[in-house]
Amino acid sequence: MKIHFSIAKNKKSQSVSEELLKLYGQVEISNAEVIVAVGGDGAMLSAMRQSIDFKIPVFGLNRGNIGFLMNRFEMGNLVERLKDANEIIVHPLEMKAIDSKNNEFIELAINEVSIFRRTHQSAIISIKIDNTEMLTELTCDGVMVATPVGSTAYNLSAHGPILPIGSEILALTPISPFRPRRWKGALLKNKSTVEFNIINPKLRPVSASADATEVKNIKKVFVSQRPDINLRILYDKTNSMEDKYLKEQFSM
Repeated sequence: MKIHFSIAKNKKSQSVSEELLKLYGQVEISNAEVIVAVGGDGAMLSAMRQSIDFKIPVFGLNRGNIGFLMNRFEMGNLVERLKDANEIIVHPLEMKAIDSKNNEFIELAINEVSIFRRTHQSAIISIKIDNTEMLTELTCDGVMVATPVGSTAYNLSAHGPILPIGSEILALTPISPFRPRRWKGALLKNKSTVEFNIINPKLRPVSASADATEVKNIKKVFVSQRPDINLRILYDKTNSMEDKYLKEQFSM
């Protein structure tokens, strides 16, 4: 099997790099049948981004701290594991951000698109869903739209819901909301388009991020799913992602 290894730079991942390449070889990503990400969830997300242009699946080997998206690390039997793996297809979000100078930035996000204040001043944001205004003013530290894949990451830290992997919903989650204080967010169909308008962006500057890609001084953001982009994730049959996401909802 033609494997392209994408190995994180942390010490734990690099310590197994030489032996993995010796056992299984390394081909250019353009010739690969699969990408094997070695590291933590960050390495997995990076490999998934790389896979978009080549339409090949990604299999993660955990050499990180948490590795929620990863499979257990074992040096042997990798080819057999790849052949026997289950595949899940997920879709990224597209962020279209417009800054104060009317420059437009388009980025993809696998986990979430987040908007957050840049100074001590709270952000004030209006929210439209499919061109219908749902909140005139949300005063907060920020707000995000999370995919099922990303629902156990930043979204969960902000007290957002865990979404079953493969579900056709998105989480709209506020970050430290001040007004309306009792608003906990919303669950949206994955075909929804979310529009965020920043109120008084010069006085209350805001940034937008698609995963780790940040755009500063934005005044408007559109978020929608890209169903035309298939991200293929491989998992061991003994490493059910459905079970992982279910168990995470009951963890204390």
